[in-house]
Amino acid sequence: MKITEVEPILLRGSAAYGSGAGGAEATDNGDWQLLIRVATDESLTGWSDVETLAPAAVSIIAGEGMATVGFQTLGSLLIGENPLDVERLWDKLYVGSAYYGRRGIAMHCISALDNCLWSIRAQAAGMSLSQLLGGRRRDKVMAYASTLFRSTPEGMIEAANGYIDKGYRAVKFGWGVFGQDPGRDRELVAAARQALGPDRHLMVDPGWYPTVTPNRMQPRSRADNEALCQWLGDYHVRWVEDFIHPEHFDEYAAVRASSPVPVAAGEQVSTAWEFARFIESGCVDVIQPDLTRCGGLTVAKQVAQLATRAGIDLVPHSWLTHLLTGYSLQLIATLPRARFVEFNVSQSPLTAGIAPTTLGLDTEGCIAIPDGVGIGIEVDTAFVDAHRVR
Repeated sequence: MKITEVEPILLRGSAAYGSGAGGAEATDNGDWQLLIRVATDESLTGWSDVETLAPAAVSIIAGEGMATVGFQTLGSLLIGENPLDVERLWDKLYVGSAYYGRRGIAMHCISALDNCLWSIRAQAAGMSLSQLLGGRRRDKVMAYASTLFRSTPEGMIEAANGYIDKGYRAVKFGWGVFGQDPGRDRELVAAARQALGPDRHLMVDPGWYPTVTPNRMQPRSRADNEALCQWLGDYHVRWVEDFIHPEHFDEYAAVRASSPVPVAAGEQVSTAWEFARFIESGCVDVIQPDLTRCGGLTVAKQVAQLATRAGIDLVPHSWLTHLLTGYSLQLIATLPRARFVEFNVSQSPLTAGIAPTTLGLDTEGCIAIPDGVGIGIEVDTAFVDAHRVR
């Protein structure tokens, strides 16, 4: 089998990222979205989404490269190759882009391409991706509704009650207005806990960007982060997520050592080497590789082994289209221990339209893991054609 085409597909939407004061659903990245399609001469096709600076990523995959090793475009490195040689091709992509890549947009693109190759490999074998990755240990997993903070306590209560009505046993609120006013931050978390009650899980993602207000732009200090964890403990938060700059491993370890709340992070970390250092430094209780950033499934498989050895949980970051949900579920099916899958309830019309799914909650708030060939999620090609700009 040979790879015949590597196509980055740039889509444009009209929705704006953000949330309001009431309980109405928030909106994720609704302006641009990048899909990757890898096709073969045996009519097998792999699809992946990727969260990155989409217009720039198109050039990295299908633009003009250079003859020198390390400066080549990713698509040119794959054409004519056997897609079943997934791990070897990961190395080829990494070395072939080494002078401009290794992290950032290039690694995001490698991640998506790697996912596509794993999908093709599963299709060629006639089995689900989880079976290909070593076998299914479970058929379902608890889903947490992943959304943005509303700007008022009343809106938080209304939103939380809406997720309860839909059957969720766990909810994560993140970003939005959080960090602009410490007093309001506490009111919003208190409102969420009040609505969810003591028997449902509440996660908090404060964001790690500097706090922006009309008068200042200032990152949280280590003392601020330690204080944040302390007061979040008053509300029995299941974990606090990704709230420190992703390169400050020492600060993650120090804050985690004193935190009454479990620390979750890793969506900004990439390559097995970086994950090994992050985990071995004692940074987290929950590691969160994003399969479109970390290096794809080839890296995520190694992260799962690192997490098992360290005795920590792995919950993939999957706040994008349901293509990423599908890949994440297939990985989760193989883990020795699985707590949750992140379920993006804030999809814009653009992200929701790419890969519509019938995935739904059972009476325990769990989602069934698809067991058909591949990842069990299909792309709506008519929708993609209608929204593509390149």
